[in-house]
Amino acid sequence: MFATTSHLSAALVALSALTAHAQNAFSGAVGFGAIATGGNSGTTYHVTTLADSGAGSFRDAVSGSNRNIVFDISGYIVLNSAVSLSSSITINGQSAPGKGIGVMGAEVSASGKNNIIIRNLRMRQGRLDDDSGKSAFNMGKATNVILDHCSVEYGQWDSIDAVGTINITVSNSIIALPIGQQFGAHVETGPSTFYRNLWVSAHNRQPLSKDNTQYLNNVVYNYQAAYTAANTGGYFSHDIIGNYFIAGPSTTSTSNDYYQMNNKQSVYASGNYLDSNKDGALNGAAANTVGSALVLSSPWQSTSRSLATLTAAEAVTYVLANAGASPRDEVDAYVVSSVLSYGTNGSLITNQASTGLSNNGYGSLS
Repeated sequence: MFATTSHLSAALVALSALTAHAQNAFSGAVGFGAIATGGNSGTTYHVTTLADSGAGSFRDAVSGSNRNIVFDISGYIVLNSAVSLSSSITINGQSAPGKGIGVMGAEVSASGKNNIIIRNLRMRQGRLDDDSGKSAFNMGKATNVILDHCSVEYGQWDSIDAVGTINITVSNSIIALPIGQQFGAHVETGPSTFYRNLWVSAHNRQPLSKDNTQYLNNVVYNYQAAYTAANTGGYFSHDIIGNYFIAGPSTTSTSNDYYQMNNKQSVYASGNYLDSNKDGALNGAAANTVGSALVLSSPWQSTSRSLATLTAAEAVTYVLANAGASPRDEVDAYVVSSVLSYGTNGSLITNQASTGLSNNGYGSLS
């Protein structure tokens, strides 16, 4: 199927700034993961079957490095076991015809790999996977990874696991409805950029940032604990700009929009809003108080202000219209509809089937 853990040193900060400016992944890529080169200069592999393995399969496509992967088919690829990516690959989910492409039933893993670009891919683990210690997407100990316009739902351990990962961007994506631990994303090492994402109905870790982080123009709905640093995470810096936290039916303490932000953390927080009243309308107030963290007078990362171009209210409008894999499917429409209730709908779940959606809760892409 072939065709042709301390604050960063001054030196590392300088290197991170260069990384944040690099945009090698694709036009419009931002943040620390944008330095990823993927398989853009390699051979093109056409995925031609929804089968789990064999010639023309997704599993075969990601088994070799230096590959630019495109899809000639649409629908769900049902994984019988976790699939491991190779280094230096680009996954172009936007190339799929019709209603797009997704994988379901097991973990997608870039663990220990480098230079990974994934766009417009749905990754939905769910209860089809009998290994509750796996995540929907795992990039532990990877380097230079960017997820853009992806939809990550029904993760059992985490939606996104990025422990020990260097240079991460998650942008324009939906991270929602985790089951099992009900956690969003766990990041250690970094640095990381979370940009214009929609986080919905998680218990915690939206994300858990044990690293130096840019958190820009995100929307978090129906949280129990939203942006989290953790009491034992170490000394890190956080730019938190233009985000909107919206309480929902599962929110037990609205003040946990920032969670475990202790005096080991240095935070620049500006333009963030919290809608705490669950009254069916978006009508929040400024929310830039970050626990006992050291308050920074300017961002730790030089690009943060220039990337956070939306107000918190504008971020809600933009993210609800644009986040996730395209075209928007049944699962993502369900997620967005709960947010649009602005406090009256939504719940934490333990099984994707409880959504009542077709295909045992996974929805249909055919």
